[in-house]
Amino acid sequence: MTIRSLSPRAQATAAYLLCLILVPVYVNMFPIWKYLSTVFGDIFFVILPPVILVLFVGGVLWIHFQARQPSQPIDRKSVGLGVLFCFIGLLATDPDFPVKRVHVVEYAIICLIARYAMSHFLHGLPLLFFSACFGALLGVHDEFLQGLHPARTYGLRDMGVNLMGSFGGGLIWHGLHLFSAKKPSTVASIDLYFLGWLLVGVLLLVWPAVYYRGLVVDIWVAVPLLAAPVYYLIYREIFTREISQGILAVTAAAVSLAIYPLLTRLPGIVFY
Repeated sequence: MTIRSLSPRAQATAAYLLCLILVPVYVNMFPIWKYLSTVFGDIFFVILPPVILVLFVGGVLWIHFQARQPSQPIDRKSVGLGVLFCFIGLLATDPDFPVKRVHVVEYAIICLIARYAMSHFLHGLPLLFFSACFGALLGVHDEFLQGLHPARTYGLRDMGVNLMGSFGGGLIWHGLHLFSAKKPSTVASIDLYFLGWLLVGVLLLVWPAVYYRGLVVDIWVAVPLLAAPVYYLIYREIFTREISQGILAVTAAAVSLAIYPLLTRLPGIVFY
C-alpha cells in the first residue's frame, strides 16, 4: 500500500502525524547539532542551514517539474519574499548559539508537510496562511518542550525564528504552486475574529511564560485559549465551510498549548 492509495483524509492525517513527530525529534537533535558545532566550529552552522535550504528547495523544485509540467509560472515575488523571511530568521538567531539556525530549515520543511496535508481541503492563499500558521504553532510547542527539557530553555527569540522559517517556507511553496489548485476560497468576518482570538490567546500564554522559569506556570494564562473551542462550537454554523479544515488544524495546534501549564504542576518537572 502506498500513501497515494489512501483516501485524502487518511493522507492528510498521516502528514499531520509526521509534523507532530518531527517536533520532539527536532528538540532532541540539539546534542547532535551541538557536537557538530564543537567539531567543525561555529562557521559550520553559519554555512550549513542556508546550503541545506537551497538544496532542499532545489530538490523539491526539480521533483515538481519532473512529475508534471507546471500549469502556472513561478510566482517570483512570493518566492523572493519567502527567501527574505528565511534570511531574516537566520540572522535573528542568538549569535551565541549559531546551531539554532537549523530551525529555519526545520520549520520550512514542517510547513511543506502541513501544506500537503491541507491541500486536500484548502487552496490558494488560505492554504499558504493556514499551513504556515500550523508550522509556526508547532514551533511554539517546540519551545515549550525545550522549557521542560533539563538541558534546554524556553525562549521567545527561537519561537520567532521558527515562525520565520515556517512563513518563509510557506511563501516559497506557495510561489512554486506546490500541492495547489486553482479554486477560490472566501473568508468571512467571523473567521477573522476567531483567528484574532486565537492569536491573542497564544500571545497571552507564550509571553508571560518567560517569567515563569523555575516556577509553576499559572493556569490563567491559558484561559483565553481554552475559550476558543467554545467560541467555535457556538458559531460553527456561520464559519466559512471551505476553510474549516485550516481553522480546525490551527485551533488544535493552538489550544493544545494549554497542556504545558498543567505539565509544570507535575512532580519532578521544572520549567526552564
